[in-house]
Amino acid sequence: ILEYTRMVLGRRSLSSLARPVVTRLTYPARPPRGTQNGRVVTPAHWEKIGGIFPQEPWRGDSSTLHDEEDPRTLEVRDARQAASPLTLRRSGFELRHWPSAVVDFYNDDLIRSQYYPETAELVRAACGAEDVFVFQHMRRDSSALNKESGGARNAAEAKAHGAVQRVHADYTPENGPRKLRELAEAGVVSEREIAHRRWSIVNVWCRCVASERTALPCRRSRPMQRQRARRSIDAEQPVRAQPLAVLDASTVAAEDTFTYALVMDEAEPPLVGFNNGVGFSERHAW
Repeated sequence: ILEYTRMVLGRRSLSSLARPVVTRLTYPARPPRGTQNGRVVTPAHWEKIGGIFPQEPWRGDSSTLHDEEDPRTLEVRDARQAASPLTLRRSGFELRHWPSAVVDFYNDDLIRSQYYPETAELVRAACGAEDVFVFQHMRRDSSALNKESGGARNAAEAKAHGAVQRVHADYTPENGPRKLRELAEAGVVSEREIAHRRWSIVNVWCRCVASERTALPCRRSRPMQRQRARRSIDAEQPVRAQPLAVLDASTVAAEDTFTYALVMDEAEPPLVGFNNGVGFSERHAW
């Protein structure tokens, strides 16, 4: 758990590929007045993503969901070549070197028994946390699609799922604390600890095999926070396609964000999970 609103990345030696690139980033279009940014998802897609965020009853009108994209062509700088060190406190991410002993990232037992403790130590070192509880993992595959059109390769039982191509943050200021309460109800953390300590949620993304990536998100906001971290496990196989892009948190204003609803209409009653969409701004630095 630990940090709900910025990011952490793993420091590696400079690569010959390290340079700014011009690429397309897909922002969600800001929803018109009277609409909710989001979409209806299938039961199979819900099974895959439903454990990420708190599930809430959907009391809205699905016909008003707005899911248009706002693609932008922007320069993305290489974090390894920053003029001054990138820090969690200011930018929401930083670079760290953190080797892993895991040899098979498709083996869930190894991930839980070896990689979870490694991840906990990384987060503890990056954030200064007293305690870290790892509660979920998901593999991403750039050859799969994230939305329902992904087909069988993106089914709930697939070994890896498509990356989300939309600029977003996984939790909102409202459902981050709600997720923490869910974890307390599941016995992951104690109610007493929630009441007397500060917490944040950290998404750890690690690039683990040649065709796969994973990441570590973080961002600051009290009392819950989120941060982002990035790891490249194999120095001999650098990421060459669809690398993780992180947005400097110091360039994001509160008015840039809005909730994105993932609605499961076929549940009884209908359910929804929210994450944070981020609308384009000229201030943003990637």
